[in-house]
Amino acid sequence: MSRVVVAGAGVGGLACAVRLARAGHAVTVVEQGPAPGGKCARVQRDGFRFDAGPSLLTMPWLVRDLLGDTVQLVRVEPVTRYRFADGTSVELSADLPRSVAVLEDWSAGAGADWARFMRICAAMWRASQPVLTGPPPWPPRNGASEPPPDPRALLAVRPWHTLRSLARATIRDPRLRLVVERFATYAGADPRRAPAALAVAGYVEHAFGAWHVRGGIYAIVEALVAALREAGGELRCGVRAEAVTLAGGATTTAWGAGGARGRVSGVRTSAGVFAADAVVFNGDAPSSRERSLSGFALMLALRGRDPARVHHEIRFPGVTDPEWEDVFVARRPVRDPTLYLAASWVSDPGEAPADGENLFVLVNAPSGGVDWDREGERYAAHVVARLGLRNDAVAFALRRTPADLERETGAVGGAIYGIAPHGRLGTLRRPPNAVRGVRGLWRVGGTTHPGGGLPLVLLSGATVAAQIGAA
Repeated sequence: MSRVVVAGAGVGGLACAVRLARAGHAVTVVEQGPAPGGKCARVQRDGFRFDAGPSLLTMPWLVRDLLGDTVQLVRVEPVTRYRFADGTSVELSADLPRSVAVLEDWSAGAGADWARFMRICAAMWRASQPVLTGPPPWPPRNGASEPPPDPRALLAVRPWHTLRSLARATIRDPRLRLVVERFATYAGADPRRAPAALAVAGYVEHAFGAWHVRGGIYAIVEALVAALREAGGELRCGVRAEAVTLAGGATTTAWGAGGARGRVSGVRTSAGVFAADAVVFNGDAPSSRERSLSGFALMLALRGRDPARVHHEIRFPGVTDPEWEDVFVARRPVRDPTLYLAASWVSDPGEAPADGENLFVLVNAPSGGVDWDREGERYAAHVVARLGLRNDAVAFALRRTPADLERETGAVGGAIYGIAPHGRLGTLRRPPNAVRGVRGLWRVGGTTHPGGGLPLVLLSGATVAAQIGAA
């Protein structure tokens, strides 16, 4: 039996730890915060329950494969209602023929365009699967036994396109183009600079369905902790990982970015040194490249229930380019943001009192550059005003700013996805899982391969566990 220390109890770290414990390793997970979950957090107050991080699950088979029936998945339909500045709206389903018919009624030709776009995405998905489920293809590894990438797969992801240019080449209605461009934010990117391959991020919810977890998305974290303990692993919260110790007595605090060389021997923590044959770091991968966007989240407890509410809704401003300029250039709170709304009580009534709504509102925000401790209250009022709620509708409001995210998780500037995957090879340039130069040190989670978002974080855990292998 070998000893593994996982530093960080986010979903990626826990998923990796569960697999390693089941493979016979002696696994200890240390987490600096008071509770596991990392960016996947839960807030409860007065009978209202909010997922303060991810609020949507796609690729549900990844959860079933790891956790079986210990979590209950609920299909969300429609997937999303999209509202536009001209007052129109459309609801898209995971049933393609239904979406095509709805779109055709909404805008002549839009249904046919959507069907074409989905066919392009299906080809991208088939080409991307080997990359998403295997070790990172870049940088190439010496002596790697995997076959070289199929050139046809490279063509399928249309590397000559950005996500915006793909939308404009495929979709005629400018409102529907906004839906496609929105998929860039699933990886924290600007659609004007994001590779077209990020279309896959939105394709999976419209192809395989959007899902909620009974009791909230945070129930996945709870199920992972239970599975870890059942497999013999240990979770210790309130313990901060400070450095990796190397054989011979050296240490590195850079988690792979400081040019250290050698083999890991353990982790130095606020509770002492934990000996280890392998160390898995579930935190922000060090990088000097441009960071992804962050998010400003509001959790609103509303009085009364709107019978027309859907689980997921996105409200677009009249133009979106100023939003990307605010986030990535001016680095200021977005003046006219796209609003993402999630009301999980629609699919899971127990998430809020019978006479109330738990409304989670998320807007794009820059990672760094804003004093949120000073701006947070003012900006929260601005977002609430944009929602058009009555003054007496809000029982209470809680917020989670990029600064909160940085304090709670260590994410630099509150960047949700680490580096921004801009450029033609942006999706292939994430820091690899294996840390070069330090044998036995690995990275897992949304800032490393294969990327951010719950499904890819779960895949990251599976990839690292497979590379470490059985005890």
